[in-house]
Amino acid sequence: MNPDELVWSHLKRTGLARKPLRKGEKPREKIDAQLAAFKELPALVRPFFLAPSVTYITDW
Repeated sequence: MNPDELVWSHLKRTGLARKPLRKGEKPREKIDAQLAAFKELPALVRPFFLAPSVTYITDW
């Protein structure tokens, strides 16, 4: 896995899947807002890079 997959997994578990869209709201807008919020939460994102399931090309 790579860190991106963990970010999407987190978003699916805590964001879009948990809070239905409001009338007229578009999924893209909600996802963009959630990703923008991640920029303000480095303590949340950092562990995605340290997860044991994350591999890098240099790990081979």
